[in-house]
Amino acid sequence: MVKGERADQLHALMSRLGFEVRNLDLLDRALTHASITAEDEGAPYDYESLEFLGDAALGLAVAHYLFEHKPDCTPGEYSRMRANLVNRRCLARLGQKLNIAPAIRLGKGEESAGGRNRSSLLADCLEALIGAIYLDRGWEAAHRFVVHTFQEEFQLATKAEAGWDYKSRLQHLCQAERIALPRFEVVRSEGPDHKKEFEVEVYLRGVPAGRGTGLSKKEAEQNAAKMALDHDAWRFAEED
Repeated sequence: MVKGERADQLHALMSRLGFEVRNLDLLDRALTHASITAEDEGAPYDYESLEFLGDAALGLAVAHYLFEHKPDCTPGEYSRMRANLVNRRCLARLGQKLNIAPAIRLGKGEESAGGRNRSSLLADCLEALIGAIYLDRGWEAAHRFVVHTFQEEFQLATKAEAGWDYKSRLQHLCQAERIALPRFEVVRSEGPDHKKEFEVEVYLRGVPAGRGTGLSKKEAEQNAAKMALDHDAWRFAEED
């Protein structure tokens, strides 16, 4: 059972971030790195299982928010916005903004190696924190926490979706999902110089993902990228 200075630290964190967990052991677990258990056989847990649960709760909360606030999007557009919101860079940025690092328990070796400043640690612990809230207070509390925490990110993601061209969207999505950038190739051009039509194929990881035509190579590339996005081709490329 969490007591003393650690309990005070966790209560202060909840007060600062505006949420409540009744079972402090869950919150302590969400903010405990596996390096503790490796160095102390008496340490009962680490955050990894809660991270798994929090990842699922986060994905649902983000999908729910987007569905409610952007009702006219296609499945591909929803998938792109969600991917931009739940990737590790976004989670680490929010973990840093929330300043959760001081409350994370680390083993001495991990601490001395600079583990507290790792982006992956902040991202993992934020997901575990969401998992702890979900287990302790239920879906509504976890959903409220995600909506409050991600509010600015939601606005940025929806504005970006509305403002980017298709080629830029596809490139950004590939970067977010750690997929090689798309390659565009002209497969056909015909007609007189003043009215030439181009056909372009876009490749993801060397596999054709979409084809588009246009009166310029730029227009054809945009249409090819749109087809790849509409068919979620980036997702299949990631899974290959």
